[in-house]
Amino acid sequence: MIYIDLENNPPPQDWIDRADIVTQELVDEADSVLRNQIIDANQPLWNELKNHLSSLYNDKCWYTESINSGAHCHVDHFRPKKEVIDENGVKTEGYWWLAFDWMNYRFSGPAANVRKRSYFHVNANRALNYADNLNLEDILFLDPIKFRDPEELAFDNEGIVRPKETNKIIRNYKRARYSIIRLNLNSPSLIDKRKDKYRNAVILLMRINKKLDLQSIIFDQSRENEIETDMRQLWSMCSKNSEFSAAVKYCLKSSGFDWAKVIVEKAA
Repeated sequence: MIYIDLENNPPPQDWIDRADIVTQELVDEADSVLRNQIIDANQPLWNELKNHLSSLYNDKCWYTESINSGAHCHVDHFRPKKEVIDENGVKTEGYWWLAFDWMNYRFSGPAANVRKRSYFHVNANRALNYADNLNLEDILFLDPIKFRDPEELAFDNEGIVRPKETNKIIRNYKRARYSIIRLNLNSPSLIDKRKDKYRNAVILLMRINKKLDLQSIIFDQSRENEIETDMRQLWSMCSKNSEFSAAVKYCLKSSGFDWAKVIVEKAA
């Protein structure tokens, strides 16, 4: 998962105006069955934004950080539009008034969106009506458009993503664990790709650090050039446009090397 500055990347005003018209139709319709029909009839509207959302970070899924062909990815409604399923299996009406709110959209690969479906557990202050304040909801899902949420995930050299918080009774542990399960972040294909990226980062880390130690003893210009090349490669792997950059950043930050942390800062 990676932080996405969605708020400062709105869709074209023409799209927003058309979406507002449909949203008003939903607000004016008291019958839930008819509201769902309005949503279904206007599905092409949110699909228009697929290219816009995918372009924000190089076609990367905002949940898994995998790069997929845009045709195979989805515009996910973060808060489900028709029904909500909590962790007790209880189904309630969805956030129908957000069906055409672009701030509720997340660009998602199939591995995450198919597993996520209508699951959305709210611990407290569940918004049930159009006028309810969403900011008061205490939700379990980590959200890629929230600045701090992606930092709640940790990675290891086997490609596994896990909660960074280790105390299982702490809220951040529960949120991370729920997100990992419901977004299928540890699907086998993702694990394999993430493992390769993480291990390549470790190889570069060790190689660079060994050469830095040698440079401190005897400076060699050709070796300096090699260090520069390897550092640039790590910097590129940390880029938000690179697949699984969060895992690479975690690897560098946990390495204990100050120079590696600088690379992460430069890639931010």
